[in-house]
Amino acid sequence: MSDTERQAALAAVRAAQAQAAAAASPSTTAETVRPPPPPGGSEAAHDVAPVTVRPHNVPMGPAAAAHYATADTVRPPAPPASSAPGEPPVEADPLVGTTVAGAYRIVRLLGEGGMGRVYETHHTRIPGKRFALKTLHPELAQQPTILARFQREAEAAASVRNPHIVEIFDVNRLSDGRPCIIAEYLDGQGLGELLAASGGRLPVGAAVRIAREVCDGIAAAHAAGVVHRDIKPENIFLTGDPACPTVKVLDFGISKTSAPSGLTRTGMILGTPAYMAPEQAKGDEIDPRADIYAVGAVLYHALTGQRPFERSDPTAMLLAVMTEEPPAPRTVNPEIPPDLELIVQRAMAKEKEGRYASMGELASALAPFEEAPLPAQPPSASLGRPSVTLGRPYALSHAFGLPGSATSEAYLTRQMVFLSASLGLGWLGAGLVSCLAGLARAARSDSAALSGQGATLLTLGVLCALFGVGLLGGFYVFRHVWRDDTKLSALAPRLTTPVVLALVTYGVASLLVRLLEGVFLQRAVGIAWPVWDALLFLISVGAALAAAL
Repeated sequence: MSDTERQAALAAVRAAQAQAAAAASPSTTAETVRPPPPPGGSEAAHDVAPVTVRPHNVPMGPAAAAHYATADTVRPPAPPASSAPGEPPVEADPLVGTTVAGAYRIVRLLGEGGMGRVYETHHTRIPGKRFALKTLHPELAQQPTILARFQREAEAAASVRNPHIVEIFDVNRLSDGRPCIIAEYLDGQGLGELLAASGGRLPVGAAVRIAREVCDGIAAAHAAGVVHRDIKPENIFLTGDPACPTVKVLDFGISKTSAPSGLTRTGMILGTPAYMAPEQAKGDEIDPRADIYAVGAVLYHALTGQRPFERSDPTAMLLAVMTEEPPAPRTVNPEIPPDLELIVQRAMAKEKEGRYASMGELASALAPFEEAPLPAQPPSASLGRPSVTLGRPYALSHAFGLPGSATSEAYLTRQMVFLSASLGLGWLGAGLVSCLAGLARAARSDSAALSGQGATLLTLGVLCALFGVGLLGGFYVFRHVWRDDTKLSALAPRLTTPVVLALVTYGVASLLVRLLEGVFLQRAVGIAWPVWDALLFLISVGAALAAAL
């Protein structure tokens, strides 16, 4: 990306932040994830100090939270602690012990986030039936935009029936008028907590299994016309058997539905920057392929132990999402199978047209790796990357007698790209010199060839021009394409086919001209008419352009 484009992207990010700040009302409410205060004194309070999850420089008002919406991550409460001597006891939660709608008795606080709290409730008429009750903080329950998004979360999740989407049973109100959602009770941990506990990364098989279950749940949401827009480890909950947990996708608070809504406008930035698609970071219109990018980013994190982009502030993060490529997964974790790396890179393609068309397609591509944690396993033939030769999987590898694998195919594709670029520049240079020299001869009355000095200057001028073009093109390819196998495999046929066709056309046309000159016109062998030099080159250029287009 050029400096001008980079500055334009940066300006777009700053404009979106300014828009959010202008819409925000002053408030001290922060997107803070904190355990509820223990019934103890200052020491306990110090141990459970809140952790702010909104990046720096993001507007902190309640209305701004609707613009820069990150999920309301809920952490379990801290263990009880006794009050320190001489300090007043901490006030108990007023909702614990109350009954909602005559059926849901609130038993205990499960966790607290910047947007609200989640409680465990028991059904008063069905013994042993537990639910999770989510409600807003009192100060946020007065904000129309927050209330609308809270309602949106309930409606969007309730419209999707899938074992991998948290189930919503009821929407009601507390005694003080605040809205609440009654959802299924989940016992387990979030993917973010699992990654933190496992050193940041998961085995390949486990990471892929979780990603495929997320795909299954989000595919059901897409079928219902819902785009989640905030898929990240904190919104992926793992419940059931710890050895083989079931995935539940949470928090549809900033989801987009097919129904018209004033909650989402072009230019608004909604989501978590580290996992959002480039078009989402720009505030452009999005579709289900934004969720495909997010699943790819989550899988990237689970496989490598780090987010695709690590930046210190949201502006830099958004700019990186829009303008930079993340490090190739295998450069961070060499144990990742090469074919799986290609899948992740395709899911995270900058242009949404380059991604998988649906969650089902992504899940199918991931299927061979669900129970294959070792990269040494032979890759599935269905995942073989089509080669530039006849479009057959691993055709280049087989043509050179190498094993059919993504590694050998990527190596040979790089060699083919380099060779095609070199031949193309050589043909372009020789053709331009021959064309210009022929035109110069034709312009002379005696059709005499250029002098030695003239031919040398012409050749040096063409070579210098081509050197500059080749240097700039090579720098761009090396920076944006060379280390991305998916983009490289797409570039190879687009470069190789025009170059080969141009060379073949030039050669065939030259033979025909020699045949015409030497046999039919009975002239000396060679191209006697100076204009032939220009015509041959232009014919080959036309063939190359036809192949490229």
